[in-house]
Amino acid sequence: MELNVEKPGRSTAKVTLTVSPEEFRKELDHGLRQAGRSIRMKGFRPGKIPLRIVEKQHGEKIRHEVKQLFISRAYEQAVEQEGLKPIAHPRVDLDGLVAEEGGEFKLEFEISLRPEVILAEYGGLRIESELEPVLAQEVESAIEDLRRGQSHTEPVDDEGLTDDGMALCDLTFLHGEDAVFEREGLRLSPLTAPPGVEPEVFKEALTGAKDKDVITIDMTLPDTVEDEALRGKPGTCRIAVQQAYKMVAPPDEELLKLLEADSMQAMKEKLRDRLAQAKEEREQARIESALLDRVLRETDIDLPEALIAEQTESRLSRLHGELEEQGVDHDEIHRQVDEQREQARKDAEHGLKALLIVETIAEEQDLLVTGEELETELAAIAERNKVDIAEVRRYYAENNLSQQMAIEVLERKVRKFLRENANVEAPS
Repeated sequence: MELNVEKPGRSTAKVTLTVSPEEFRKELDHGLRQAGRSIRMKGFRPGKIPLRIVEKQHGEKIRHEVKQLFISRAYEQAVEQEGLKPIAHPRVDLDGLVAEEGGEFKLEFEISLRPEVILAEYGGLRIESELEPVLAQEVESAIEDLRRGQSHTEPVDDEGLTDDGMALCDLTFLHGEDAVFEREGLRLSPLTAPPGVEPEVFKEALTGAKDKDVITIDMTLPDTVEDEALRGKPGTCRIAVQQAYKMVAPPDEELLKLLEADSMQAMKEKLRDRLAQAKEEREQARIESALLDRVLRETDIDLPEALIAEQTESRLSRLHGELEEQGVDHDEIHRQVDEQREQARKDAEHGLKALLIVETIAEEQDLLVTGEELETELAAIAERNKVDIAEVRRYYAENNLSQQMAIEVLERKVRKFLRENANVEAPS
């Protein structure tokens, strides 16, 4: 394999790779032999299938793998030989790679290099804290939220549905006498009006409702109706109450047991601590984002145009796929993709710049991601999704997501470094 590396610019390395027919054939035969060991074919013992038969059935796939092998070798050799610092692995159209006259393979590809990053000041940055104390009203609201969350339903009494209750209903939107939208067995609360119905009118109408009541309310037909011509037209909302329920709050003793507290005062203190911790975590995240954004704004980087274009197209391709899955028609997909092109480019530039800055700070401060930290991250993902860690590890490996996970862990470490080394001032 012959390799030639040129640097036409500071942000690009151009690699020319030439593979002789003999080299290619040697690697192809090796790949065919490896494949032949695992193939089962009637009339042949395992591992004894002639290479010409293996090549006939699996040659195209193995040729592709051999081409990829030479590309990987060329990439690794170019990086080591020239001391390159790539920002991304090159993408090469292997399907379009064909042998030249004489049987040798020759191709060129470009490696986008990390541009020089001269960081703005990032240590000891001043920032004002926005952390606020936990108020007594917030503790009381937390108790009420807890009480509602532990409440259970019972059939309503003679007073009917209360505004914090719930009713099992059949819902119909009518235009004149014609039903244009119907749903059965919906759970409705007086505090949550259907689209097109005034919330206060709905609340007043549904409060006090009992089993088998039928309630009608004037409305404006919403976008959920199938006939577009009727959207925005006057209509009627009909609610047939099947069963109405009131919410019954648990006794305080149950709440105390839930929070492992021996008194209401102890429960309030526990809730206050939880609220304070949540506020602290939100404030830390805000400070980290503000500090990193400041470094981003104040650091200039000459990003490789080819990489920006590639990242932009990648984002637009994902959008295209999402719209296709939603069943959006072809012309509308192209319209939305074109409409998002400028924003996709801005997002690509921002993402690349953030990645370079995070990596550069990490290098300067020796912030490394360890194997133990990656295992901890995998364990946390497994816990959140209630699956075995081996399944998560396999998923990340098969989808080539391990590097992305490492970058995310590294960014968290850099964000934490910026916050812990900042000069956080008390609110003025």
